[in-house]
Amino acid sequence: RARLADMSITAFMRMLAEVHQSHVLARYRAHPGLQQRLGSSFRVDLSFGLHLGWAVEGAVGSEFKIDASYLSPNVSIAESVEKATRVYSVSIIASETVIGACTAGVAEKCRLIDKVVIRGSREPLELHCLDLDVSRLAVRKPVQLECWNVRQRFKARQLMEVQKQRKLLAMDVFKQECSKDVMMMRHCFTADFFQLFNMGYQNYSEGE
Repeated sequence: RARLADMSITAFMRMLAEVHQSHVLARYRAHPGLQQRLGSSFRVDLSFGLHLGWAVEGAVGSEFKIDASYLSPNVSIAESVEKATRVYSVSIIASETVIGACTAGVAEKCRLIDKVVIRGSREPLELHCLDLDVSRLAVRKPVQLECWNVRQRFKARQLMEVQKQRKLLAMDVFKQECSKDVMMMRHCFTADFFQLFNMGYQNYSEGE
């Protein structure tokens, strides 16, 4: 369970990095018509809210179209946590249930930013964010894709399966996934920053 919780946070972290490094999206946002309408600083962005809890999965639809639906108060909580990313101006927020399931190495990298009552929860929930500065990422150069044959696709699937098992057995998933891009996104969040914020949050939580 702890491994899956760690991988959920690192997966969203990697997804965010890939979006902001995509040369396709960079070319898209450079379109003159789009810049005129949304401004030159416009970027395609993602926000994620993570919560851990039970849910009932069921098929909803008709004979022509069926979709999977999840029913649970925890679904509403996850939706509210995702909406909170706009309030706190961060990309990734995880509730205390997710942080509690993570290993100590990953949990300590997530910053406690508030404790609030949100829709779907009777008790106040602690909200933690993963600090990432995506503006420090550079756009990757386009790579010429090759046409794969059946044999190459089979080898690629085997390699992906090996990498999947390696990540599942890794002792520290976050450290393993901390590439140069991730380190660059977290470079400006120093120990002094966290110490100063924690002092301010302590005063805020005590009503000072």
